[in-house]
Amino acid sequence: MTQLYAADHVLPVGAEPVRRGAVAVADGAIAMVGPLDAVRAAHPEADVEDLGRAVLMPALVNAHTHLEYAGYGGFGDGLPFAAWLADHIARRPRLVPGDVEAQAALGALLCLQAGVGTIGDASYAGASLAAATAAGLRGTVHLEAFGGPDADPAAVADALAERLDALEPAARGLVGLGVSPHSPYSVAPAVFAALVGLARARGVTAMAHVAESAAELEAVRDGSGPIADALAALTRIEATGRHPVDLLADRGLIGPGLILVHAVHVDDAQAAAIGASGAAVVHCPRSNALLGCGIAPVPALRAAGAPVAIGTDSPASAGDFDIWAELRAAVQGARAREGRADALTAGDAIRMATLDGARALGLEGVVGALAPGLRADLVAVDLVGTPYAEAEDPAVAVVMAGAPERVLLTIVDGVVRYRRSADAERVAAALAAAEPGRRRMIGDTD
Repeated sequence: MTQLYAADHVLPVGAEPVRRGAVAVADGAIAMVGPLDAVRAAHPEADVEDLGRAVLMPALVNAHTHLEYAGYGGFGDGLPFAAWLADHIARRPRLVPGDVEAQAALGALLCLQAGVGTIGDASYAGASLAAATAAGLRGTVHLEAFGGPDADPAAVADALAERLDALEPAARGLVGLGVSPHSPYSVAPAVFAALVGLARARGVTAMAHVAESAAELEAVRDGSGPIADALAALTRIEATGRHPVDLLADRGLIGPGLILVHAVHVDDAQAAAIGASGAAVVHCPRSNALLGCGIAPVPALRAAGAPVAIGTDSPASAGDFDIWAELRAAVQGARAREGRADALTAGDAIRMATLDGARALGLEGVVGALAPGLRADLVAVDLVGTPYAEAEDPAVAVVMAGAPERVLLTIVDGVVRYRRSADAERVAAALAAAEPGRRRMIGDTD
């Protein structure tokens, strides 16, 4: 059965917007995109859901999440990066069995509520896989691994391979598995190489936090500083004398399939090297701003040819999973950094959260646009009651007015996974289920 979704504005991404447009969906795929009258004439038997004064566009790609940290918002706010990291490490042991699963389930639902259809998650416990699958999301859950210079690289990689094998039977739907060498400061170069080798051998993506903070650069270069002090009880950090990007590039580790999250502290030459390598970047502007890390050189990275995606990171650093706020922060940050109002347009930001996000996660040609043959991942954003209800440019309107509370529905693989008018109780239940874990992390056990 074919279903038509119509709206005042259809924003295909990669093609011109359509006024009073529609998208025909059949068997989980997009069958047709165009003016409503033309789509209806081609599919006279189809049911039509008219979403009215809304923008209908590809479901967004949140290319860097930590679903398991959905309840961590606000912890350590205002602390320097290393102290913030130490604070979160100290809180984690307070959790009890079931807490992580509840947090991950909440995170998955909040992504859907925000209009996200695909995620690129970094998972400490592995609970994100079941949560994302149950919610009906698409994407990749990258299992995190750690290992200092005293660790056996082969043993670390073998241990992660065993974890991947154990979860593999549950990863045969829309959500697959990947590898996450956490960062060059928490994963020694030889261990990092073994983990990237594991990802390449399995044909999956690898995701790492790279060049996020000035403290990271000091730790990787000198093996000392505030991050080394924060991690002293867990591991020592190898002094490499190198910048993290140069270190990884020299070892042939930056290339297709590697996703560099943050890339805040990179110069023009490093941006060019990343672009030439085939690696992808995920920009997390609110996390970078709130932790005082800086503003990534997004225009330079994009100009170098790197696919630059958008990620909310986790509520631990960004406060929530509101990818619309992330898009606005990306636009504002790029313009402020470059001193130009055209440094990053609303259309650029949408592309980062759709086509470029799909490309970064290896899903190019599957999702990221509205075009016949692609999978039917869509989001409808209500403009009623906003200053943009009469939209001159739907890309500007949806970036400026978009918010989770304005998402009418989120469709993944042709199935409505979230509907604003029906899912308020579901969201409330997920929030309530995750609350005890948050209370434990706060230290409130009454």
